[in-house]
Amino acid sequence: MTQTTDRSLPSLGLVSRLTDQHVLDQLLEHAELTRAQLATRTGISKPTISECVRRLVGAGLLTESGQQSGKRGPAGTFYRLREGLGTALAVAVGPDGVVVERLDLRGALITRVERTVAAPIDAARLNPVLTAAVREALGASPEPVRGCAVSVAGPVDQATGRLVRLAYAPFLLDAFDPRSLLAPFVDAVVQVDNDVNWAALAEHHDGAAQGLTHVVYGYLGPGLGSAVLIDGRVIHGAQGLAGELAHVRTVGPGGRSRRLIECFAEWDLVEPGSNAIDVPALLEVLAGGTAADRRRRAAVAEAVAGAIASMTALLNPERVLIGGPWGTAYDFDRLVAERVHELAMIDTEVRPAALGPTAPLSGARIQAVRSAQAWLRSRGGPA
Repeated sequence: MTQTTDRSLPSLGLVSRLTDQHVLDQLLEHAELTRAQLATRTGISKPTISECVRRLVGAGLLTESGQQSGKRGPAGTFYRLREGLGTALAVAVGPDGVVVERLDLRGALITRVERTVAAPIDAARLNPVLTAAVREALGASPEPVRGCAVSVAGPVDQATGRLVRLAYAPFLLDAFDPRSLLAPFVDAVVQVDNDVNWAALAEHHDGAAQGLTHVVYGYLGPGLGSAVLIDGRVIHGAQGLAGELAHVRTVGPGGRSRRLIECFAEWDLVEPGSNAIDVPALLEVLAGGTAADRRRRAAVAEAVAGAIASMTALLNPERVLIGGPWGTAYDFDRLVAERVHELAMIDTEVRPAALGPTAPLSGARIQAVRSAQAWLRSRGGPA
């Protein structure tokens, strides 16, 4: 007779941990629940739920929050997450300024701090502004920060969390290391990424990329950038430079091959003494008030579409999203979509992004809260 082993059966510790995580997930979604309500919502037996709640109360994760009323039979006890377990920190740093949000474990806003900065800026001037904003957002709260995500207007080396310095960068002039700067304030790894990558995450979670797995997001603003999602995940590349739209070669002025960003200098559409695109001047061109503006608008659409068509040939996305301050102005996204349809080897849908200028902070917020919640779930189950 063959002896049966229990290797295919989950251990009691694993079952307990999974039960704990189901209960914690429900209490992240609902402010308070009774054991009976938890059993109903999770489909787990009442005795198992009761043991789980006892274990989580003993671990300091749950606490009683009152008695159920207005119901026949024995009153049930409500349970909720214990106060003070931790918070999340979402940070956005870019030409529009510094924004720091402190959020609870459910993602509700506790504090928001905003600071203006002059662009371009160097780290020596930016660091104290960011540090002061974080201090103000945290205030005197003793709650530890369990998740932290930072959006930066520039490519980021994922190995170090530092900004990668590129020519034509319109915002930061030198090295910037938010991970080291914020480490003393948080009890978690500081996750740093490019603002366009965070915007793409937000679009995938709540916007025009929901339900898709392969997406290119093109950002058209003072700087040019793009994010690449493959199988629903951002692709960074070896040095955090994957999908740098500004440096894709395209058809520029006079029909010559140019990096996309170089075209704007030749069109005299960059701000004086800066590498940033002059957005007000470009918007005037896109409005097409004169014949010269309409010719220039067509040339800009041709250049942007050429760069995007090259990316679609390489990456074969389901959809290309266009966002940014001038990306959807005066139907510019429609002009680009028409030219991409004509130029691209593979016909690809081009649509405007849905979430607007707050998308990078939204993406950082989503990740910061996810990280804090993951910390909470990791505390469940027996040691």
